[in-house]
Amino acid sequence: MALLRIIEGGRARADDPGPRAPVRTDAGLLAELYEKYAPAVYARCRYLLCDDEAAKDALQETFAKALRALAEFRAAASPTTWILRIATNHCLNELRARKAAWREQLQALGRERRSETEPPDRRELVRVLLSAAPAEAQEVAVLYYVDELTQAEIGQELGRSLPTVRKRLREFLACAREALAQALPGIALPEGDEP
Repeated sequence: MALLRIIEGGRARADDPGPRAPVRTDAGLLAELYEKYAPAVYARCRYLLCDDEAAKDALQETFAKALRALAEFRAAASPTTWILRIATNHCLNELRARKAAWREQLQALGRERRSETEPPDRRELVRVLLSAAPAEAQEVAVLYYVDELTQAEIGQELGRSLPTVRKRLREFLACAREALAQALPGIALPEGDEP
């Protein structure tokens, strides 16, 4: 065990050996911190991460970080506060990392989805069919067929009665059928798709 000279009230002189006190090694202090605070650190990590295995990993990471930061530990600070702060910060960083990974996965899905969107000719067909109907019928059709709102929700959204919403949907379908019949003569379109 290394010895540390305690100097009261000033600097040591080269010829003054002074009293000696044992100094604890980093490993000894860390072992004591682990024995005392590991259950509290594990509980904090488990509470924050909501996962036993992740909490065990976080417990080890916390004490690894504590070992690296042991030189910065101030004796005036409470060891409990210090070690729990390290654990809390580590767990919050883990949660942020999870969230970022989730966000990246969502963005990747969005990119894949964009590549799977309707081809331009189909989008143009939808534009043509929508433009064939009056403005309110277009709006109702988009809310019903694209946004997948119920007729009651559309009525509430637009401030219209349920019969009016149904009438606008029928109006859109009639205009769309007529536009398709003009664009594709000789094609028999099915009837009876009334909403």
